[in-house]
Amino acid sequence: MTVGPGASSVDEPAAAAAPEPAPADQATAVLDVLLRGTGSDFLVITDRRLRITRAGSTAARLAERPSEDLAGMSLIAAFGSVALDGVAREALERRTPRQGEVRLGRLGSRIYQVDALPLRAEGLLMVLHDVTNVRRVEQVRRDFIANISHELRTPLSSIKLIAETLSGGAVDDLVTARDFAGQIEREVDHLAQLVDELLELSMIESGEVQLHLEPTPPSQIISSVVERMRPLAERNRIRLEELQGPGGAESTTRAAADPARLEQALVNLVHNAIKFSHPEGTVRVGWELRPGHVRFSVRDDGIGVPASHLPRIFERFYKVDRSRARASETPRSETPDSELRTGSAGLGLAIVRHIAEAHNGMVGVESEEGHGSAFWIDIPAA
Repeated sequence: MTVGPGASSVDEPAAAAAPEPAPADQATAVLDVLLRGTGSDFLVITDRRLRITRAGSTAARLAERPSEDLAGMSLIAAFGSVALDGVAREALERRTPRQGEVRLGRLGSRIYQVDALPLRAEGLLMVLHDVTNVRRVEQVRRDFIANISHELRTPLSSIKLIAETLSGGAVDDLVTARDFAGQIEREVDHLAQLVDELLELSMIESGEVQLHLEPTPPSQIISSVVERMRPLAERNRIRLEELQGPGGAESTTRAAADPARLEQALVNLVHNAIKFSHPEGTVRVGWELRPGHVRFSVRDDGIGVPASHLPRIFERFYKVDRSRARASETPRSETPDSELRTGSAGLGLAIVRHIAEAHNGMVGVESEEGHGSAFWIDIPAA
């Protein structure tokens, strides 16, 4: 077939294919993407003197300076971490990949796993992986095992000691045997309470507990809690007062709440207030309207909580002071109430917090040592 001089041959491609990018160009493009990453993990490239040559926005945030200002800075000057510099220096000197773990950020708030990889030319490629949450979970697990071991060991040791005493001949003394039986009963009650609260907290945290939210009159919840807890308060010589909210019993305010779960949380707070109040003290339970929320509060004039303990008061197993707790459990009369004699496992306030958060609400506390406490739960208004 004959074609004109300005025409293309039908045997030639209609258009030339775009040239494939060189491998070096591809690697550079990938590196640029990784360096620009905005996640918690990041890369840093240094020269042979451990001066930063390239770093991304995440590194800049940790160093609290613009990315362009990092170029030419040493690792210590940029991040304030001797440990990071040590990992890099060891990798550079040995010309082998090295790993380490360092704390970076303000006050060492973030934990990073570092991989320092010597480059074939010179310098290092440092890959930093944020493991803060992993280490936090590991710490929570260790704390949980330590706390639960302590809570189980104390009553079990007491029961074992009593059993050994009884088997040694004390069982023949009726008065002593009766007293020991009462102690065993109290320790078993404590163990049962611990197991119940652990199961309850586990179900709430895992989401197995399904809330049935409905528009709930706050005064209805308060009245139910006060009625339920009044016998316990009277037996321990504590006045329990119900405070009327705005509009009183006729108020049209409603909280988007699961009545049973919200009542459970308030009962925990009232129980604590009674437990840590002085004889003839007063516990006040009420509610008030806040922007977008209904605030349920429990106030007492008891021993209060030291300011240093307030930030951790809603943590699992956290106890302000075991000696203070034991002192508050001292019988107030000749026939003390067994509900208050049973030691606390430190889970009640954690349950309160999780119930509030399951409602998309929050908890809080204000306290002055020696003058009482005010705990509150904010629940979204319906």
